[in-house]
Amino acid sequence: MTNSSSIAWLGLDAHSQNCLLAQLDDHGIERQWWRFRTQPDALIQHVQAIPAKDKRLMLEETNLARWIAQLLRPHVQQLVVCDARHNRLISSHPNKHDRRDAFALARLLRLNEYKPVWQPTDDSRVLLKRAAQAYDDAVRRQTRLKLQIKSLFQHWGLFPAGASVFSTADRPRWLQQLPHDLLRSQARLLYQSLDQALLDQHQARRLLLQAGRPFPEIQHLQTVPGVGVIGAHLFVAFVVDPSRFKDFSKLTRFCRLAIRDQSSDGKPLGFEQLDRQGHSLLKAIAYRAYLQAAKRQQGPVWNFYQASLRQVGSTTHARLNTQRKIIKVMWTLWLQQTDFDPNEFSHAQT
Repeated sequence: MTNSSSIAWLGLDAHSQNCLLAQLDDHGIERQWWRFRTQPDALIQHVQAIPAKDKRLMLEETNLARWIAQLLRPHVQQLVVCDARHNRLISSHPNKHDRRDAFALARLLRLNEYKPVWQPTDDSRVLLKRAAQAYDDAVRRQTRLKLQIKSLFQHWGLFPAGASVFSTADRPRWLQQLPHDLLRSQARLLYQSLDQALLDQHQARRLLLQAGRPFPEIQHLQTVPGVGVIGAHLFVAFVVDPSRFKDFSKLTRFCRLAIRDQSSDGKPLGFEQLDRQGHSLLKAIAYRAYLQAAKRQQGPVWNFYQASLRQVGSTTHARLNTQRKIIKVMWTLWLQQTDFDPNEFSHAQT
């Protein structure tokens, strides 16, 4: 067994140009710190040079975190990437300082007062997630441009309905209705940006589908009514590994479908609300599947919604129950590597 005095608790404050490594001993005493360039050799050399049999290192989740974690994991006995949003000891301090932050990371690791961030080990999973993020960014970009175009026309008393104002064929008609040449020039610039954004979205979609080819679970998830090709790809990309959620409640929170119930001394404070932690994009996948069912008003998803509505008596709660059920079925199909079974929606849950 390792002697407790030989444990080195390490905190790494990493930036694109420089890193700061700090060490506490097992009594929580600050021993030493080093500042060096953010380079592979420097990172490894400084960690290896620490004279301790048991080295335990923590850093915060950033763009550098996965690369540094892969680089240093073979050289320490424990490596943790933590969620920066939960590090009150660092974020709430009035004066930001790299050395203080690095020692705070080491202290939080020693006290076990941190929230770890799950890190994928497979590069192909990381590539899929990057492709999904690029696709989501492209969708948001073209959506923002469409809103800007509509806003320009509305400012001058023109109220485009539907998508005709964006179509190449109908653009000249809408441009003619603008009262000034300068406005028409501004609108043309927005149209050019929109055309490029739509092209970017198309290319991002192609890259997303390409990145998803190695993963058979995507084919299984596409069999869920209303999820579709893109929904299945995005779910797999952001969840990454279904087994990392020990129970469904954790996945529900990850998808922004968990209830946040605030209380003090056993007494509720205000109304129940959905927890904002997690990914709204995953919540949207289940919402679109629900909308498809509501549009058709038939099928297993719609039947589940109706059964839930009879139980809870609230359209909002019934819809959220349906969204959670869709997420749970996708999670189960992935774990079991099977296709959708309509009987999964045969019993309502509140």
